[in-house]
Amino acid sequence: MLTVLVPLLAALAVPSPAPSAAVSSPLKEIGHVESVSVCSAIVVHANSAIGVALDNDADLALTINRLRTTDLDDDNEIKRRNGMNDLATLAGRIRVAAAAGSGEIKRLRAMAAETAEPTRKAELKAFADALGGAIARQRAAGVDLDRMLAIIDGRRAVEEINSPEMAGERASIAGLEQPGTLTANAGIMRNPVAPVTPSRVNGVLHDVADDFASRTAAILGDESVAAEHSLGATTGC
Repeated sequence: MLTVLVPLLAALAVPSPAPSAAVSSPLKEIGHVESVSVCSAIVVHANSAIGVALDNDADLALTINRLRTTDLDDDNEIKRRNGMNDLATLAGRIRVAAAAGSGEIKRLRAMAAETAEPTRKAELKAFADALGGAIARQRAAGVDLDRMLAIIDGRRAVEEINSPEMAGERASIAGLEQPGTLTANAGIMRNPVAPVTPSRVNGVLHDVADDFASRTAAILGDESVAAEHSLGATTGC
């Protein structure tokens, strides 16, 4: 979980494992209906939630691959920033989609509560609960990825502030404010004591990729249960 990421930020990069083979979700879109009814509304909202889960499955697989292949230890600051931005984009996409999917799950649960037919009521609730669990797990991955990126950004910012170059610049500014000390302080900026070695974080990315990959089984498990109840949830539609 993310709570283990903070101490991991001090770890050296380690070789990443080979990307795991893609696993297909058992979820399939429910057949559309022609008539306008409560049943057709169930199909519409169910398909919308299914679409969110499947899109997030694809984005999570892409995220795992990016975590294993992105080089945030590269000396090129532009490459590092582009890598961070790509991962942040994926995290945002997963979170936004999951929020929309959660809204659809709430609607399905409300419909289940209002359904009079006992079998469909139970099946619809089971479908919504299982699919809602998958979407919640996907959202958690997006949130954890955002937090990891924030930790990396924060650590790098602290390192930059504490670098000899920045210390010299602060001393130089102080010298401008205090006549008579400019020459001595400015010398610190021109001749830093030693170069700063930034933290190595590729190993952390690989650990998070492994963590996310391990969560995939639970997500697919929830989706499998949802698939089992999808037909019963729309019986008669």
